[in-house]
Amino acid sequence: MRTDRNQLRFNQALLVLLLPLAALLDLPWLVYLLFLLMASQHTPLDLMAVLKRLLRVPPQMVDEDPRPHRFARFLGAVFLGLASLALLLGLKPLGYALALLVALLAFVNLAFGFCLGCFLYLHLRYARALFTGK
Repeated sequence: MRTDRNQLRFNQALLVLLLPLAALLDLPWLVYLLFLLMASQHTPLDLMAVLKRLLRVPPQMVDEDPRPHRFARFLGAVFLGLASLALLLGLKPLGYALALLVALLAFVNLAFGFCLGCFLYLHLRYARALFTGK
């Protein structure tokens, strides 16, 4: 299985740069947009990949299982969805806190190579194997 490392870095860099900006300048539409981009990665029309191609970011394909990264992106999309919902409901501190949590975890992955979503995915797989024997 193959994974595009530059796609992962591109996603992380976008989140690290734009989510704090959204919180600092009170731009909830930016959180909504990033949620849309993240959620689209789980549909046939991956808008994040389209944006990467438009900006001419070259792929860097590596032999690596994409499932942990897909799970991590799914969690990021869920938390940005919750952040968006909170912002729509007028719960700005909660909405921006959730968005900044996503930005922080993206930064940790980008800077230090530790992916919490991937870590959770692997441990959930281990737990499943332990309890089901598979």
